[in-house]
Amino acid sequence: MELEPEVHAHAHKSGHSLVDMMLALSALVLSVVSMIIAIQNHHAMKQLVMANSWPYLQHESNNVGKNGDAMVMLGLDNAGVGPALVEKFTVSYQQAPMKSTADLLRHCCARNAADLQALQAHLITGGMNGRAIAARDSAYFVAMQKPDQGPLLDLWNALDRARQHVSTGVCYRSVLGDHWITTSGDFRPREVDSCDALPGPAFSE
Repeated sequence: MELEPEVHAHAHKSGHSLVDMMLALSALVLSVVSMIIAIQNHHAMKQLVMANSWPYLQHESNNVGKNGDAMVMLGLDNAGVGPALVEKFTVSYQQAPMKSTADLLRHCCARNAADLQALQAHLITGGMNGRAIAARDSAYFVAMQKPDQGPLLDLWNALDRARQHVSTGVCYRSVLGDHWITTSGDFRPREVDSCDALPGPAFSE
């Protein structure tokens, strides 16, 4: 029994070497163009996802509450469209780094231990490091409603004056894992590799 000869498939050639070369070059160009388009589409899709999940933390220093009542409020507001995870938050008073709320109050407002105790009893405080702030939401590390009268009112006024000299900085992460830094002196977000780029000690409640 004889076997049929094996047939090998060959690319069709035109018989003209110049035409064959032009066809090969055209196929190569089409492949390169397709790859470039795919890369551009991937980049555009990544930019779209980032734009739809990008947080933007702004620094707030107010003496009027959400309801219009007199209230000192120091914190952060997320003006972006995605949640922000605060990885490092810093506070300075008159350019000196503060380590805690008590440290800040001792430098800015409390003349003695009794003043410090009175302020701490009436302050609303909140930890910032490790805190997730949703889009269009705010978080405050210090808040105090204005008292009607008495020695506590003097302390509130001192805190209200002091907030003009309080500087804050924050390094935060988006859901995509990218890190950003903003400060009360410069609201423009700056992308960084890690939160080690934010100087100063982390501020604790």
